[in-house]
Amino acid sequence: MNNLLTGTEETSYLGRLLQSIEDMPIYNWIKILETGDLKWLFVKNKGRVSSRSQEHWMELQQEYLDEFGLDEQYKQRLRLTQKLTNLNLDFVLTGDRFTLNLIKMAEADIEALNQGESVKFYQVLDHVEKYKGFAIDPKKTSVIKWYYTLKNISDGQAD
Repeated sequence: MNNLLTGTEETSYLGRLLQSIEDMPIYNWIKILETGDLKWLFVKNKGRVSSRSQEHWMELQQEYLDEFGLDEQYKQRLRLTQKLTNLNLDFVLTGDRFTLNLIKMAEADIEALNQGESVKFYQVLDHVEKYKGFAIDPKKTSVIKWYYTLKNISDGQAD
């Protein structure tokens, strides 16, 4: 019981988690994104997933957003979703049948945006390795280093 009062148990639990996007290998990050399994938050990829680990995942995602922001396609998807929500609300409030046409157009725009072919992580890794001229170990490369590499390549600055 004394451990709970002093916070030792909480500290040891946090010590088993990857603490930041500087520590977390891109491999673990991608595994969570692909599977939704938060066991990849743990240093040894096993541990009891709890509400605290869910909160920690949200903190890591916020750290990523603070560092890199949102990409343009995601921003556009958010704008279209907000527009669709507002149009649906307008239709419910006014009953104006013309709004249904605008709703269908917004839905078509969102569907078209979602049609883009997703690229697999290892496809991107292969291109980055060719560009850089050396192999990259995703289990040793941090999230922050990986995304800065991608950013620099897209900006034409990587060497």
